[in-house]
Amino acid sequence: MALIDVYQYFDYRKLLKDLYQERKARDAKFSYRYICLKTGIRSAGYFSNVLAGKSNISLKVVLKLSQLFSLKRAESDYFELLVLFNQAKTHDEKNLLFDRILKVKKSKVKTLDASYYELFSHWYYVAIREVMDFYPFKGDFRELGQMVSPPVTAKEAERAVIVLETLGLIGRNAKGVYERVEALVSTGEETRSMAIVQFQKTTLDLAKRAFDAFPLEARDISTLTISISRRNFPRIKEKLRAVRREILELAKADDDTDTVFHLNILAFPLSRWAEEK
Repeated sequence: MALIDVYQYFDYRKLLKDLYQERKARDAKFSYRYICLKTGIRSAGYFSNVLAGKSNISLKVVLKLSQLFSLKRAESDYFELLVLFNQAKTHDEKNLLFDRILKVKKSKVKTLDASYYELFSHWYYVAIREVMDFYPFKGDFRELGQMVSPPVTAKEAERAVIVLETLGLIGRNAKGVYERVEALVSTGEETRSMAIVQFQKTTLDLAKRAFDAFPLEARDISTLTISISRRNFPRIKEKLRAVRREILELAKADDDTDTVFHLNILAFPLSRWAEEK
């Protein structure tokens, strides 16, 4: 059984490399030559070229590698999708396969319970947590407060760090630098917490500020007014949920982050229902 979470990967070559290294650490006799013997790959040099992106593998070899690394059926299917995606020859084919990957990918988004709702008592708690994905914070609270927009005081930044560390959402690494403990967090699809409602209201104020605070190329704010049936509104809500899930996966796959964005997706009535007239 593989000890690596295959669903964290978008590149099958990196997945193979990590699976190999994890297995090699447990079994010193596990080698490229052994892999080739068990899978029918032509040579150890060929397998090395696969990992380096110089050669591709067939679906037949995918099945044998899945068996070799003891992948479960669903994991093997996901591995096969990654191979098809990474080896796709056209842009349309890659887009189609990417959509399939997102649909079967096991989300690792952390859903928060009620004990975490203090996280949303101030908008900058969440923002500071995301800043730590790329800013090497070691204790300068004044500078940390200046990293968010609008800036907060050193005291507010210090309180944010205390809350985040207490909730287990950040921690110090071996070098003494704070970093996120979980990649992404969510309150779940349906929440009625007053803390969350207030957080959402605050972010709407921040969105209004963005018109003047940031240039057009640094923001994307659009409005759509439509007439629909009550029957179709739940379908629209599900579409919006799917978009949010896809954006979360894209964010999780981004390994070169350098800023924090907040995304609001809104849908609310501008009229009464026809039968209420």
